[in-house]
Amino acid sequence: MLKKNKENKFKIIIIAGPTASGKSSLALDLAKKCNGIIINADSQQIYKELPILSSQPNKKDYKEASHKLFNFLDFYKNFSVNQWFKLVKKEIKEAQKKNRLPIIVGGTGMYLNILLNGLKIFPQVPKDLKKKGEKIIEKIGSKNFYERLKKKNKTCVYKINPNDKIRLLRSWEIYEVSNKSIYEINKEKKIKKLDSYNFYKILIFPPRQQVYLNCAKRWKNMIKLGAINEVKLLVEKEKKLNKKTLIKTIGFKELKNFLLKKSNMDKTSELALQATRNYAKRQYTWFRHQFLANIKFKEKYSIKKKEYFLKEIKDKLLTN
Repeated sequence: MLKKNKENKFKIIIIAGPTASGKSSLALDLAKKCNGIIINADSQQIYKELPILSSQPNKKDYKEASHKLFNFLDFYKNFSVNQWFKLVKKEIKEAQKKNRLPIIVGGTGMYLNILLNGLKIFPQVPKDLKKKGEKIIEKIGSKNFYERLKKKNKTCVYKINPNDKIRLLRSWEIYEVSNKSIYEINKEKKIKKLDSYNFYKILIFPPRQQVYLNCAKRWKNMIKLGAINEVKLLVEKEKKLNKKTLIKTIGFKELKNFLLKKSNMDKTSELALQATRNYAKRQYTWFRHQFLANIKFKEKYSIKKKEYFLKEIKDKLLTN
């Protein structure tokens, strides 16, 4: 099943789709059937602190198949697309050495985009320069920092909000190192690509209402499994370590406000589900325009559909 194709390229499966469409379950069943290794492409499932709220694999899933790049990062640590790209490359090479099928699963568009289209090459920024930038922006404020950067090179602030400290600092760092703006580097089109692999893309794309219903069921289940306590522990950790969370998992902010007695449970659920629906809408738009799949399933994955999905994948993608 892991034969290389005619171009002699190693096969990689990507399973993508909107939230609550059954991606993880399909990845698990496919991994069990095809000696696969599941590699995470979800920007929230990398964090340790909210496994229930971010729908991470459970203990049983970890026992049934090998999972990589899940649940490894502390809540206060930054993690860039560049870092994910490096780690995913390493995991793909490891799978290749073991002659295992890499199954990359997730719905984070920026991760999938660099995997398929490559990563733009930017210069390395020394740690002391990063610290210098942080001190400057702290001292003069983001708006003054924005104006100074604009004077150096107008394109340094292209499409950047004067209050967006993270993007302003990144732009300043790149300019200090290269004497070029990010906009100018982007135009040069220098790209790192994974050219020695063949990506086979599976898109689970059910009707939107089906996904919304699934989101509601999943939310109730998350609450039953202990999502409120999970958030409570993270809030306590934030206070204890005096560090702010960088996790943007939907439901965290809403449940935090519930714990602070700013809203009742009904309102909390309503807000969390609305945020999930908004996120799903953005995902539908992205997949419709940015992700050309080899197989597109127009229904969510379920146990009833297991044999059909796996047969389609085997016949169309895994048999040479």
